[in-house]
Amino acid sequence: MRKKILIRYGTLMLAVYACWVALYYLTAWIGSIRGPAFDAALPLDASIPFWPGLMPVYLLAYIVTLGLFFISLKPDFLNRAYATFIVTNAVAFLFFALFPVLGPPREGLLTGVGTSTDGLLALMHALDSRYNALPSLHVANPWLVALLCTREKGQSGMTVFFWLLALAISAATLFVRQHYFLDVLSGAFLAVICFAIMKQPRPAM
Repeated sequence: MRKKILIRYGTLMLAVYACWVALYYLTAWIGSIRGPAFDAALPLDASIPFWPGLMPVYLLAYIVTLGLFFISLKPDFLNRAYATFIVTNAVAFLFFALFPVLGPPREGLLTGVGTSTDGLLALMHALDSRYNALPSLHVANPWLVALLCTREKGQSGMTVFFWLLALAISAATLFVRQHYFLDVLSGAFLAVICFAIMKQPRPAM
């Protein structure tokens, strides 16, 4: 039973992620045509140091949704979790298309000495778009995992772990210059609002 659930929902996750990638590049293309609606940079952003060594932490956002399978394999939980992620990301993609915003500039970030960090940065710059910055889905999705874990597991070690992970990823997006503070704040806000709308009653302990 456990294996069947993993295969079923794992396959569904791959299908959803494929759609996510397509929508990400589509809305980035729309943004590049329309141009940024406004500059999201705040004075605070200029004081945030550049720490490229946090790029591996930043990249964890791409696999953090796998944490759902560690939280619970109950179909009711996974169905609601998937629905919450789909709604949250759909709202963000709609915003991206209607109000494109540029993320931080990336010129001069590479050292040119061929380090592993430079390699990760170059890969991200090649794959990632400066559009689709606000709200940050890189922040919203880890926050959703932490919120879902809090609802399902209560005050547990797993809950603490996912909250620390969500906060670390959120901070890393700033320190590797992928997002502005306003992007991060709006991503967390989006996750909280969508979770509140889609949440299910806490299971009996």
